[in-house]
Amino acid sequence: MHFFSQVCEVYRLHKETFALAIDFIDRYLSVTKNIPKTQLQLIGISALFVAAKLEEIYPPKLTEFAYVTDSACSESEIIRQEMILVKALKWNLSPMTANAWLGVYLQVANIDHIQDQELGFVFPQYSTHAFIQISRLCDLSLMDVGSLNFRYSVIAASALYHHTNEELVMEVTGYNWADLYPCIKWMAPFARAILEVGQSPIKFFQNINAEDCHNIQTHNVDMALVDRAAVHQAAYKEKEKESPTSLDLSAQLVGLLTPPANKTRPTEEFTDEEPVSS
Repeated sequence: MHFFSQVCEVYRLHKETFALAIDFIDRYLSVTKNIPKTQLQLIGISALFVAAKLEEIYPPKLTEFAYVTDSACSESEIIRQEMILVKALKWNLSPMTANAWLGVYLQVANIDHIQDQELGFVFPQYSTHAFIQISRLCDLSLMDVGSLNFRYSVIAASALYHHTNEELVMEVTGYNWADLYPCIKWMAPFARAILEVGQSPIKFFQNINAEDCHNIQTHNVDMALVDRAAVHQAAYKEKEKESPTSLDLSAQLVGLLTPPANKTRPTEEFTDEEPVSS
């Protein structure tokens, strides 16, 4: 997954392209048996190839996808694997990803601050900084096999919780606490790891509109961050094993990445001086 996020950054591919590729890979592996490890790179680059054709206006050429594998995958192999992949997925290639859900939640959270009520909801109207930070938590969490236990909408809602507060999340997602509790608890070690390393800045790219730069997938989740999260996972599991009642979410998680909630919270968290627009 780290390799594919690097490829996305090099070719300026969007976060949704990366999210679609990860979804295709996960679903393909779940319905296909006895896959040799030597085939994983081919499966991954083929999934990214399909996702880019679906999501990007100007996707990289097939030759470029073959090139980034350092000749490990030929163009003909990618084309052949593409057909195998889409058939295995029964051509269901338009899932609502965690990235897409996050955009919806942030837009709903900011609805009271949209100036043009007729057209304002058509275009993104939220803090790009907030989007980048929460998206990073989603990306890190999705690299763990435990993410397969949760719907994308729940993962996005739980990541939003770790950056805001319970009241806001319940209001904009439509979920109740019982729906999100297991995922919020599971995601806590990942949120803790990101808290320790600090926030990720928005990267700007040549020939990419500044208003779209937050949508470009960057390599802001590296192995060091994954390893740090794994350490926290082990610590959380050990603590819960010793005292199952000690992991009180209200004490462990609220305000993990942000100050305590207050009445002006939604405005401060989700609005910029210049909202994202088309």
